[in-house]
Amino acid sequence: MKKLLFIPTMLLILFSMTIQAQGNFVLNPNGDKDQAVVRAYINTISSKNAAQLGQTHAAKYVEFGPRWDSPGTKDDMIRNIKSIWDMTSEVRYDRTRMISVNVSGDEIPEYNGNWVFLWSVFIGKSKDSGKEIYLDIHQTFKIENGLITLSVVYFNELDSRMQQGVWDGD
Repeated sequence: MKKLLFIPTMLLILFSMTIQAQGNFVLNPNGDKDQAVVRAYINTISSKNAAQLGQTHAAKYVEFGPRWDSPGTKDDMIRNIKSIWDMTSEVRYDRTRMISVNVSGDEIPEYNGNWVFLWSVFIGKSKDSGKEIYLDIHQTFKIENGLITLSVVYFNELDSRMQQGVWDGD
């Protein structure tokens, strides 16, 4: 039932955004290729495949989030993922949904291009506590020439720290 409601809701949101964006924001008809790049990245994280880590990202890749004051590079992304692997015995994504759009004619040139929007639950089992950490995430990826060139991730960092037992509310 939830799947039946999710797709029409997302389409309604996207169509309303298209109207608000005055026609420069449309579904990407070739989005399957872009989503395959993001799926490969997710599979690399879930399988802890160090040899593949970074293969889906452009050399000049930039990432933002969850804090806006911390842009990162491809090397930073690789270091961050490896630190997640060091802290977790298992990593997986659950209830993953993606949609691909194309932005054109925007006054900010960096916004133009193909984007994949990802919604998922990231699950990692802490090596220290044995507890599973569940994070609702939303991540946007800009795809150029079959590589991820930019991403922005949103998740509740405080919730993550609380689930890990790093912050107790005091």
